[in-house]
Amino acid sequence: MKTKALLLIILIATSCINKNKKTYTDVKNRINDQEVNLQIEEKKISETDSIKQSFLDTLNTQESPIKIISYRLLRNQYSDHKDIKLTYKNVSKKRIGAIRFEWYCENSFNKPASGKFFFVKGKAEGESNIILKPGKTGTKIWEDFSTDAQTIISVRANFVAFSDGTNWNLKR
Repeated sequence: MKTKALLLIILIATSCINKNKKTYTDVKNRINDQEVNLQIEEKKISETDSIKQSFLDTLNTQESPIKIISYRLLRNQYSDHKDIKLTYKNVSKKRIGAIRFEWYCENSFNKPASGKFFFVKGKAEGESNIILKPGKTGTKIWEDFSTDAQTIISVRANFVAFSDGTNWNLKR
């Protein structure tokens, strides 16, 4: 009887020990998963940094027919989304028929802000099709573009369609 009880205790003890014991393969797989997650995170950070850097590089915007006068975030009256208000000027000698703007925003943690589209972070776009004569300014508000934007890093025009049928594109 004592041997049966001893055998039962040994079986219970070894079964408890084996449940908590991790194999070398389990540990190795877990480390590999963590390395892959780090690589993915590093890739996201480098892509974000390159997008932000392209907005900070003003060399390509020097020839823009649009000068950004001011920009600011507005609280939306009927939701927790932010609006953006742009004031811009036609600095060319031609009438403008349409403009596509793009901007880059960050949240309170200096990370790319959410946009209208789930998979795009930091960068957002808006269009204006108001005819703008040479030397004149225009103002436009785009609603509901972000839920967490706190800071606008930069705003620029990336496409301008002139009334004479010609276009200007931001060189990248």
